[in-house]
Amino acid sequence: MNFKKPLFSAVVASVGCIILCLVLLFWNPYSKTPARNDTILIISIMLILPACLGIIASLLRSAILMFIVLVWSLPYGLYLSLVVIPSLWNLFGVVLILYLVSAIRMRRS
Repeated sequence: MNFKKPLFSAVVASVGCIILCLVLLFWNPYSKTPARNDTILIISIMLILPACLGIIASLLRSAILMFIVLVWSLPYGLYLSLVVIPSLWNLFGVVLILYLVSAIRMRRS
């Protein structure tokens, strides 16, 4: 039963990141201005793509892939989680912590 915890936390982090990115890009409660195409591209490459890789890493139970997801998401996730406190975007910090916990648990098992 212990082997399913990294899988669950990694999937929760990845799906949570994708949902947060969609809210940021298309239903932002803090701005009425629609996201520009370059913003959508950057968020997709720097946060949504690693989240999809995180789902794959959780299915394969690969700690190395999960660490890659963490490092890839860290700059933009950390920026979004710290730029305005308190806000909805602070949940990106929770996503990063879940990525780290998942990678450590996958490494141990």
